[in-house]
Amino acid sequence: MEGFFDDLIDNFRKNGRIEEMRQIACANKFIFKDREKFSSQDYLLKSFSIFNGKKDKRLKGIMIKEELAFNADLRVYDYWYFGDFKKRKTTIFEIKCAEFDFSKFELRTKGILNKMSELVLSKEKAFPNATEFHINYEIVTDEPLDLETELNSQSLDFIMGKKNMLVEGEGDYLLVYFLHKQIPARDIMEEYEDVLDFIDTIFKSDEGEFV
Repeated sequence: MEGFFDDLIDNFRKNGRIEEMRQIACANKFIFKDREKFSSQDYLLKSFSIFNGKKDKRLKGIMIKEELAFNADLRVYDYWYFGDFKKRKTTIFEIKCAEFDFSKFELRTKGILNKMSELVLSKEKAFPNATEFHINYEIVTDEPLDLETELNSQSLDFIMGKKNMLVEGEGDYLLVYFLHKQIPARDIMEEYEDVLDFIDTIFKSDEGEFV
């Protein structure tokens, strides 16, 4: 219901954030859409963890661009979740690439409980030799061996260099975001270029050659 009222407000009053993203899109040759309902999104996206929750959801300020160098379609948007206590806003960089074929995975920062449980429990990990990465991050996947052929150690290094950067993937989709962080308009294109660098890194082997 809160999402419905938010729709009405945006219909009668200009949303400053959306207008900023419209300007960025125009200046950088993106297609632009003001907003979309979550229910209209590709069903494959709906199982991603960032979209968990049963309350109203919206995508706002949607910037769309085809990146021919990667045979990929990219979208940048603010994801709004109207939770019980407050609205949560996360700027998401969404990549749909025909060259991807990911097993379902998440790369996310560890909480205290995760760190403590690892002291007494051991389980098979993807990239077991990436000890520095595993100190502060966890790789959630049912197919750790498959993931090692779909990513590489360089992509893990890239994530460590971007504080609190989280990544989810499945099939031909990859999502990059900073949980509950709305990236300032002036920084969006810089982050977008970093995402392109991240995609480039994924396509390289550990020896630095394209696979």
